[in-house]
Amino acid sequence: MYKLSIKKIIRLAAVTLITCSLFSCMSDKSEQSKSFSVQITDKPLTFCNPITLDFGTDRARRAGEAVVAIHQDDYYLFITGLRGYWYSGNMRDWTYVDAPDIPGGCPSVASDGERLIVSGDKSRRDVYASADPKSGVWEKVGYYDREYGDADMFIDDDGRYYMYWGWSQILPFQVVELDPDNGFKEKGKPVTLFFGDYKSHGFERRRPEDVIFSIFSYRDYLPEENPWIEGPWMVKHNGKYYLQYAAIGLELSTYSHGIYVADNPMGPFKYSPHNPLTFKTTGFMVGAGHGSTFHDKNGQLWTIVMIPSFYGGRGSGELALFPTAVDAEGVMHSNTEFGDYPQYYPGIKENAVANNFTGWMLLSNKKYVEVSSTLEGYGPEKAVDEYFLTHWCAATGDPGEYMKVDLGKICDIYAVQVNFDRHDAKLEMGRGFRMPPSLSQYQSYTVEVSGDNENWSMLIDKSNNTVDNRHDYTELAKPVKARYVKLTNVFTHDEGKFAVKDFRIFGNPDVAKFTKVKDIMVVRDPDDPCKAKLLWQPVDGADGYVVRYGIQPDKLYNDYLVYDDYTLDIHSLNRDQEYYFEVEAFDSGTDYFHEKTRQTMGIGAEIELFRDREMLARKMIVEGKNEYVFENIIPGTYQLRHTFGPNMWVGDLTKEQLIGSDNQVTLSEKISDLGVGTKVLGQLNIKVIPGKENGKFVVTLNYDKP
Repeated sequence: MYKLSIKKIIRLAAVTLITCSLFSCMSDKSEQSKSFSVQITDKPLTFCNPITLDFGTDRARRAGEAVVAIHQDDYYLFITGLRGYWYSGNMRDWTYVDAPDIPGGCPSVASDGERLIVSGDKSRRDVYASADPKSGVWEKVGYYDREYGDADMFIDDDGRYYMYWGWSQILPFQVVELDPDNGFKEKGKPVTLFFGDYKSHGFERRRPEDVIFSIFSYRDYLPEENPWIEGPWMVKHNGKYYLQYAAIGLELSTYSHGIYVADNPMGPFKYSPHNPLTFKTTGFMVGAGHGSTFHDKNGQLWTIVMIPSFYGGRGSGELALFPTAVDAEGVMHSNTEFGDYPQYYPGIKENAVANNFTGWMLLSNKKYVEVSSTLEGYGPEKAVDEYFLTHWCAATGDPGEYMKVDLGKICDIYAVQVNFDRHDAKLEMGRGFRMPPSLSQYQSYTVEVSGDNENWSMLIDKSNNTVDNRHDYTELAKPVKARYVKLTNVFTHDEGKFAVKDFRIFGNPDVAKFTKVKDIMVVRDPDDPCKAKLLWQPVDGADGYVVRYGIQPDKLYNDYLVYDDYTLDIHSLNRDQEYYFEVEAFDSGTDYFHEKTRQTMGIGAEIELFRDREMLARKMIVEGKNEYVFENIIPGTYQLRHTFGPNMWVGDLTKEQLIGSDNQVTLSEKISDLGVGTKVLGQLNIKVIPGKENGKFVVTLNYDKP
């Protein structure tokens, strides 16, 4: 180490974080609940971030500023921009309640044991309560003295009420006591708690390279402007008051949470030097800000966060969930290591902050992909690149468009997550109260598996899908063995093209390997201690690395997930703290598909087919794609050559060779060997296949050596 009245039963289809059961955080000394009761015993047991909220047959919409609260032994989930909410007995199976009377802004939710109390819209000071929130019936019970931006009402164990608020680049977080017997008016004067401090707290900084989408339509971000702090949320644990805040903005990959701690709800509050609480800038899913931390029914902590999303070229927000804990020394921390890999639902694993990761590894990352078609600029490699801002797009949204992933070997597959985009869709992803009309069918597809690329079995059949699900995660009833996994479009709604952000396949827990890296070099920036550079010795065959860091050797509570590199620039440190670092390699038991050098440095060539000296078509051949088909071939004299090069084949094609109904090859010839240097690695061949009205001229590349 280095120094929701309409009701529908729905399922929260998503995931959370990783655990450390396989890693060094096994030694985490987080305080445990005195007794643990398993809340879910039937499958599915897992979910995978990002979380998709199920709106029944309604369209998906922006989800953010989430609040989860327990009221009378049920979980309640509220999000911004929705006059409704969900409740659940187990955090997996949810019922949506339509509640048109509640404000619907950035939610503040608190339970006094008898009523659930809600407020939140900055322009509406109304406070509402319900003794039966499952009914959707609410009554106005108060009116605030002022507009509280990003309000959080907190009810202490002694029955006293407090309001925390703050949402600004300039203004501080504040707190004031409220009088519930007087319409929730203020008692006394507000107390200033803290401001942002980007000079001391690296994760609070706004950097141009972290901007995903701009909230400004009229200017760029300016270097002199302060980052935002927002989203106060109070959670009390073991007598301590933990005031959570979000830093710098949804539009940045560095959206995150920090914590201040106090012995009194009015403060004074002390900054936690172990911050950030949630921070995730690498992997498929990034960002981890403006949410809430809550106790589950076992007393274990979880943090639900808002993350940036991007569909059809438009930025928005979604949700993710991470296990959280307070250690024996009172330090609150979350586990985001494998935060976008399959995780167990709350109430399944005791000490979830250390044991929640399933161990199901990502098998599809950087694998070879075959597709039915590609829209220029949106290649198939983008559907297996672990980057939510990119996507593969087929040329159409027609049924039958497909992508097929070669995992490289037979693997044990436990779960699949399909992440869709909205390329050229006629309607954008919705947000707010006014939504486009719902549909009877949304993105529909099938997933098939094969061991030999010839014999296929249906794995998932969603040919008539009625749920608008951006991140469709499926935990298999039992693992299957396969090498090839095929995703096929059945229907794409809103006249869009079939587009996939990432087709993520998980499994191989029994062969996964984790290796501590011995040689690490860390250089702390002497002019800006919030930054550090890391370099480590690569581990052969590693899929990636977990970089853990913290201010004590046994409290490495922060992390980065690194793919495709063995260096890292860290910019999230606290200026006045010394740090320890650790790097661990992980390997799924599969190898990345590496584009062979000759594919990009010499073996590719443009070929041309002429008929009677008139060019019919050009095609660029590369190793990795084995067939190149020239359609609509009629009788005549043909020449195959490469551009500006010699003829490779000249010959007459007759009616007898080109017209027929049995699809049997009528001409097959070897044209040339293929190779590098003195090595012969394959052959360039041609064949002619007849059709009812015309034939096909097919050029094939056959490599028999690596």
